[in-house]
Amino acid sequence: MQRLTFTYEHRYTTYQLIKYMLCLPRQGGIQEPMARKNHLQQTHGEIEETRQTILTVAHRLFMQYGYRSVTTRQLADACGLTQPALYHHFPDKQALYLAVITEEIARVKAALERITRRSDTAPELLRHVASFLLGRIEYDLSLMLHDVRYEMSSEVRQQLDKQFLNGFIVPIAGIFGQGIQQGQLQSVEEGGLAPFSAAFMFMNMLSFFTREQQRNAATYSGPASPTTSADALVRILLHGIARNGQP
Repeated sequence: MQRLTFTYEHRYTTYQLIKYMLCLPRQGGIQEPMARKNHLQQTHGEIEETRQTILTVAHRLFMQYGYRSVTTRQLADACGLTQPALYHHFPDKQALYLAVITEEIARVKAALERITRRSDTAPELLRHVASFLLGRIEYDLSLMLHDVRYEMSSEVRQQLDKQFLNGFIVPIAGIFGQGIQQGQLQSVEEGGLAPFSAAFMFMNMLSFFTREQQRNAATYSGPASPTTSADALVRILLHGIARNGQP
């Protein structure tokens, strides 16, 4: 995947914009960005608010540019902080990235668990999941997985792999297992896949459809809606691309 190259002026403009859009105090109105303040002078509430602001800004920058392209100086500037103040909340960039991805996986897991509690059939639940993920994910899933695999230490990678398994794969595998139990999907003995294998295949296909949406968005064709892409994903996953009655 080819990454865009940004000049210093582009980066400066981007980070200044994010600083004004994301680092505003939460209490009403358009105000100046968060003032630089010694962390020892902050109250507990201010410390927590600063931490959440850092996570919000870091999420946007990491997901847009990738782990390697974002520096702690850029992160600190975007939040109106000094680098030492940033390090007071997160000891290094990897720890901040871990916190960002941990929060993102927790949000996705909560949403997927809500979807699985619906009374729909397994194919319908899979469509809901695909539509949610294709519409919710505002970043390149392949880029995130690349950063986790190649930019993180083995210890952090293991932590994130476990969180990804519990946050994404387990809820989706539960839908496939439910579909098999209710006779809506084929079991392994009938030629189908085990629930966890099916869930991993689902996520691989989701990654492909995400890239297709991004590719189409950059061309004249325009991106397909999440619902349209979700319908196509589940239809191909469950029925393939052969015409009805064809081998």
